[in-house]
Amino acid sequence: MKIKNSRTPKNPVSLLIFLLLAFGLLASRFLLPRFLTYDVLSIISWDVFGYYLYLPAYLIHHDLGLRDFTWVQQVLDTYHPTQGFYQAYAGPAGDYIMKYPMGLSILYAPFFLLAHAVAGFFGYSPDGFSLPYQVSIAFGMIVYAVAGIWFLRKILLKFYSDQVTTLVMIMIVLGTNFFELTAFDGAMPHNALFLLFALIVWFTIRWHERPSMKFAFPLGLLIGLSVLLRPTSGVIILVPLLWSAGSRESWKAKLELIIKNRGQVILLVLMAGIVISFQLIYWKIHSGSWLYYSYEKNEKLEWFAPYLWKVLFSYKKGWLVYAPIMFFILPGFCILGLKNRQVFWPVFVFFIVNLLIVSSWPNWWYGGSFGQRALMESSVLLAFPLAASVRWILDRDWFLKGPVFFTIAFLIVLNLFQTWQYMNFILDPSRMTKKFYWTVFGKTNIRSTDLAYLEAVETNEREFLKDEQNFIPRLVGKFDFEQVDQNNPGPYTKEFAKTGNNSFRLDQKTTFSPGLFITFNDLTKNEFVWIRASGYVFFTCPPGAAKCSLVITVNQKGKSYKYRMIPMEEEGLVAGQWNKVSMDYLTPFISDRKDVLQAYFWNRGENAVFVDDFEISVFEPNN
Repeated sequence: MKIKNSRTPKNPVSLLIFLLLAFGLLASRFLLPRFLTYDVLSIISWDVFGYYLYLPAYLIHHDLGLRDFTWVQQVLDTYHPTQGFYQAYAGPAGDYIMKYPMGLSILYAPFFLLAHAVAGFFGYSPDGFSLPYQVSIAFGMIVYAVAGIWFLRKILLKFYSDQVTTLVMIMIVLGTNFFELTAFDGAMPHNALFLLFALIVWFTIRWHERPSMKFAFPLGLLIGLSVLLRPTSGVIILVPLLWSAGSRESWKAKLELIIKNRGQVILLVLMAGIVISFQLIYWKIHSGSWLYYSYEKNEKLEWFAPYLWKVLFSYKKGWLVYAPIMFFILPGFCILGLKNRQVFWPVFVFFIVNLLIVSSWPNWWYGGSFGQRALMESSVLLAFPLAASVRWILDRDWFLKGPVFFTIAFLIVLNLFQTWQYMNFILDPSRMTKKFYWTVFGKTNIRSTDLAYLEAVETNEREFLKDEQNFIPRLVGKFDFEQVDQNNPGPYTKEFAKTGNNSFRLDQKTTFSPGLFITFNDLTKNEFVWIRASGYVFFTCPPGAAKCSLVITVNQKGKSYKYRMIPMEEEGLVAGQWNKVSMDYLTPFISDRKDVLQAYFWNRGENAVFVDDFEISVFEPNN
């Protein structure tokens, strides 16, 4: 009989792949050229700046309420971590209240302290933001990501073979936005939550195998810390709550297990509550209330998941558009439901509830990111249906297995290539459209004309049509106000007129002028055109008091996008005479040709403004 070498590592293939994946994350963060040009030097920026701000505020300046804002302003002026300070708001008690919860700062803390200990020694400012802090936080978050993969491997090996575990690790790390969110944007909460979720699943399994305080204690801490990172992550409690309960008999056994070990369950709940109380105490001290909503008023959950379809399938940030490899969870859930209901129910219920919560946030695309970042950490749980699908595929003949694994390989390569596109500013972090996605699909560079297919930026920056000789103008709307609207004759007046007898009076009673309201389909057959709206305005009040605007926008189902306006009070107009006002407007990418282009004058003030000879023309390319 052949004796097995005692030094041969258990599950060697998955161990080797784990080591390669860990090295890949470290190399991508610290060896790629972007290390010196972008990633590390600006890792504590934007939202991360808000998650991190607790540490320098408390440990360096002893000023969690930001009462002395001069040090914050100095950081803003020196390191430029954000455009506009939105990471904290003035609270009712006069202190600033951090927008984001403190959980991520707790996880940053060991690496913050390490950097703080060495910053001065290497000649850097010990201010919490110089290079040692940036490097240390970047390294620390990679450590958390690697630890998350390690515990994912341990979990999968409890249920599946080394081969299945290896393939699932590769699919999650390289086939989803896990790679981008850890190697490049790793200071956000997601890879930390990935580790916490993996630890929660691991200790849940261990507690159910052999209930003891040594598993209940960390399980409570981890659940509390997950809530402290993102309150909506509290849905992870469903996993230990539903674990191993897949039938009436198993539910009965589960209840008996909880009653028998109720002291451990009480400890678990107590530890979770203690961790969560850190945030409550902070709110009480600095706002006067135990519970304080630190986000803006328009950032609240809208129940019943109104954005579910967009979260899953939109080209802007659809989960399954940018991580199509996750389609393999669908057959996997079916297999789990048939063969392992005690795992199926906690995983499936968690996935559905979490997906509904994610889809109920009005900012459903969750800011700039590659793909749907809010679902990244849930891939810990989704590893189970993925593994079920992989194991089923491995048991098939090669005529089925071959094409399926070729598809998986293609999706992994696609994800890595699109990650490269994202990091090289080819895929936009928040303005993607279907047209732009397919325009740049597979490309290593883009033309400036391709950018027109992105969603419009909401700004009031003026646009001007150049090279007018290359366009054919066509009048699409003319309003001289000579024909009085018999249903609303009041605003038509002979008091002042540029030409003819009438003009249109805008005042507090009539705030909007007649104008152009036309579907894009009726406007043009082209994808993009220029619009020019011009008209004459007359007022007798001081110029600064003529609060009137020329507006052009596109409306989709009652909501405007690419809204542009020219405020008259900023145009240097003269009172007591007719002033010409003109505005050029490049139409945005139109996702639905039934969208309506609108152009009109809007009186925003108390004083009367008269409008005459209002014309709107479309300029179409002459080629």
